Amino acid sequence: MEEMERYQKIAYVNLKHNLIIPYVLVVLLSLLSPLVIGLDNLNENQTAKVVEVFISLFGIIMLMSIFTPDIDRDIRDIISSKKESMIVNHVLRSMSALLLIAVTGVLYLGWMAIGGCDFTFSLMFFVLMANSLFLGGLGVFVFSLSNQPVLGYMVPILYYVMNFGSGKKYLGDFYLFSVMQSGSYQEKYLLLAGGIGLLVLSVIWRDVIWQKFR
Repeated sequence: MEEMERYQKIAYVNLKHNLIIPYVLVVLLSLLSPLVIGLDNLNENQTAKVVEVFISLFGIIMLMSIFTPDIDRDIRDIISSKKESMIVNHVLRSMSALLLIAVTGVLYLGWMAIGGCDFTFSLMFFVLMANSLFLGGLGVFVFSLSNQPVLGYMVPILYYVMNFGSGKKYLGDFYLFSVMQSGSYQEKYLLLAGGIGLLVLSVIWRDVIWQKFR
């Protein structure tokens, strides 16, 4: 019980000091999106375009917050001196960010459904989480290696841009826009697995391997 209370406190502090600004940005983008893209009476492919091209970017915004608090070595040393390990801190931050992405995705898809869009809710939510996890995981992985948040943002954004045009030819099964282009969901399993793998590798590198070379 005491351990759970400590975890809840860590999650609350992370939300208050680390996640609030990225989440406000995500909410603002969601609310302003109808000014840029139509959200009414869309079919499955059109809905997929909104999810794959627009909502997937939420993963970069939210997941990059995992390592942000401890860029400064002094702050990281203070956090690591606490009872909970840095692995616990980073896992809780990851779970909090993913939860907010999921909640926002459900609300956004619900908004589209109310607007008359015709799509399979569970499949489109799967698309959202797979793309978001992969893009965000890619950014976090680069961030963990370089300790440079700018690079962490640049690499997934560059990868995202590569998917336009002839992106399918070069990216293969890791193509982000497979549903809107061909109605294929198979690529999403690899993207989801790849995103989870990148997150896990990021934490292992940051909190296990990198620690040995400090």
